[in-house]
Amino acid sequence: MRVFLGLELPAHIRSHLVLQQFLLPVKRKLPPESFHITLVFLGEAEMAQLEALDEALTRLEVPDFSVQVSGLGLYGKSKPHNLHACVAPAPQLMALQQKLMRLARVAGFAPEARRYSPHVTLSYLRPGSFNQAELEAAVARDATFRTEAFEVSEIALFRSHLRADGAQYDVLERYPLSAQGRDVKQ
Repeated sequence: MRVFLGLELPAHIRSHLVLQQFLLPVKRKLPPESFHITLVFLGEAEMAQLEALDEALTRLEVPDFSVQVSGLGLYGKSKPHNLHACVAPAPQLMALQQKLMRLARVAGFAPEARRYSPHVTLSYLRPGSFNQAELEAAVARDATFRTEAFEVSEIALFRSHLRADGAQYDVLERYPLSAQGRDVKQ
């Protein structure tokens, strides 16, 4: 099964993203239930790896923090393939991501070691399905797009189902960031 660790977005943040998405000149827009912030893509998982990771994540000890969606971006330079909302720089988010990378490696996963750039994908772009100049102008026009900050108090283990019409994500488990959060959850 294909899995990753990430952050779920509150409903009001997803609503802001849907409104912003409506203003963008792309045909294939991701549904709001697919919006998330990936922390660590783990790939194909064996049960032993998931059990080891579960054990480590149930002991996670990280203070809650806030993040904010801020601005828009494109991945792919001269041939964009991903339109996304950016996440404002947050040292706590970067530290959490690094900690999760280490825990994933100890559990037997081999996550990609590329530079982490937190974002929320709004659309996967197919060649010929959009006007690049128009899209770049819309991204520049909406550079000041922002949501209010929201509290991060847990992470989620997601399962990714690849389908012909795009990926579908299901939350397998949620993990509070701290013992205090685990006490509240129980």
